[in-house]
Amino acid sequence: MSNSAKIMGRYTLTGTVKLISPLIIRAGVYNDILNDTVDDIVVTYHDGQPFIPGTSLAGVLRQTIQDIDGIKDSKRTLDNVLFGSIDEHKGTQSALQINDIPLENTNISVRDGICIDDVLGVTKDGAKYDFEVIESGAHGTLRIDCIIRECHQNQVDIIKDTLITLANLLKNGISIGARTVNGFGCIACEEISLEHYDFTKPKNVQSWLLNESGTTVTFPEKPNIEKNDLIIDMDCYLEDTILIKSIFEAGWDNKSLTLFIPGTSVKGVLRHQCSRILNVLGRGTTMTDKLFGYSNDKTKESHKGRVLVNEVYFDTAYTQEEQHRIRVDRFTGGVMNGALFADHPLRNTKGAKLTFPLHIRIKDCSNSEAGLAMLLVKDLMSGQVTMGANRTIGCGRIKGESVTIQYNGESYVIDDSGKVTKGQEETLEALVQSLHHFKKDTVSAKEGAHE
Repeated sequence: MSNSAKIMGRYTLTGTVKLISPLIIRAGVYNDILNDTVDDIVVTYHDGQPFIPGTSLAGVLRQTIQDIDGIKDSKRTLDNVLFGSIDEHKGTQSALQINDIPLENTNISVRDGICIDDVLGVTKDGAKYDFEVIESGAHGTLRIDCIIRECHQNQVDIIKDTLITLANLLKNGISIGARTVNGFGCIACEEISLEHYDFTKPKNVQSWLLNESGTTVTFPEKPNIEKNDLIIDMDCYLEDTILIKSIFEAGWDNKSLTLFIPGTSVKGVLRHQCSRILNVLGRGTTMTDKLFGYSNDKTKESHKGRVLVNEVYFDTAYTQEEQHRIRVDRFTGGVMNGALFADHPLRNTKGAKLTFPLHIRIKDCSNSEAGLAMLLVKDLMSGQVTMGANRTIGCGRIKGESVTIQYNGESYVIDDSGKVTKGQEETLEALVQSLHHFKKDTVSAKEGAHE
């Protein structure tokens, strides 16, 4: 009598996971007795060591596999085999064993955030909060085991292909945790290895028991970009200064800290500019909500955005300067007593045009949405977009120097003069026309929409 649970072999997927961007995996408690000064804390072991839970990694990998080329019945069956299923009568155990990833070389910092009113463009009352993040550079050991049983004999080849896909995903990088659309949670696996042990061969059984290497499975490295994703990579520079405020002054006192523009700030500015473009065209904001997401505190309705951005980091070539300012009495025109203060904006080195990368990705992008993105690129390239504080008095103006666009399997390059040097200019213009022909929105903005 055959035993469907008999183990016929194993695959092991190992490597070193490194945080490419800051990571947020919430502990699920707020203002707890151990940390009553931060609204949102990251998950740690009892000794305080941060880690990536195996459940979080399993959920991300499962969803990513489902998103590749859509989900079909055969893929759904395989999805249940690999990750398990919950059913009252026909539940299946996961074939994968995914370990937690304890993180080493960690630096937990606290960031502050706000909620911006979409209409007024100012901070909402009572919308200040702070949260912990694990800064980039931390690393840990990845281990995933796949147990092949006798009941899987008809699916061995497709299981192997899926494991190769998972290995490729991890090597190229995936996003995990909270706020991934704002540039957080990007991890990549270095020195990744996929090995197979065939337990029908005694030598393989011996290798497994002695913790020796199995048969190496090679796989080609492929970029994880869907054909209908829109990718924008732009080299930008500061026309003057930029000021991203923080409640912490350590950035000025400690020159070793990295200065950056948070992904939340980048995404908020892009959303606001897209709304302005749609308003000029006489469109509503439904497209903006679908692209950038929204949440409604009253109805508890929410939708995750499809626009992903990266945080912008500045190297040491940029200088942070102390700029003294005063507050003027509007009635007398004189300086108010005790109203001297200082800002610490960031600027280019004098006489140099230092560039920084701006990365934007729109998942499952339609032609009309791509048309909106082209108009956004035009505004960025012509210096019509500002970021950070004090934008009304000259700070935060950025300008694109060159941009590379990928969409529908084609690549386009635009130089600083606005000329298309690679690809068909007519194709980009057709995308803009598709936005003009897009049916006018009749739904008003979702109340409480924010990043």
